[in-house]
Amino acid sequence: MSHTTKVLHRIVMTRIMSKIRPHIAVSKFGFVPDKGTRNPIFTISLLMERAVELQYNVYLCFIDYSKAFDKVKHSELFGILDQLNIDGKDLRNFRNMYWEQMAAIRIDAE
Repeated sequence: MSHTTKVLHRIVMTRIMSKIRPHIAVSKFGFVPDKGTRNPIFTISLLMERAVELQYNVYLCFIDYSKAFDKVKHSELFGILDQLNIDGKDLRNFRNMYWEQMAAIRIDAE
């Protein structure tokens, strides 16, 4: 993205976040200000230590979110944002930034 697009993206995201924040679950660490992933990782570490002490089995499930985010259905995402009463101008800018995005990798060959 160009620098201008990044500035526009930050402005639109700031406006949208004020309306989206009440709909984000409290368990979504890393997506909410002042709620990083350090505390949950520390908590899991403590639970694992305690489980070893008490000889309990512990089962964890890790999800590869990079693949999940690659599969976002943009038409449904924009429909949800529209239902949250996001300003039409911001929604249009957001849609234009992400609609049919493509990336290319250039490799200099000898």
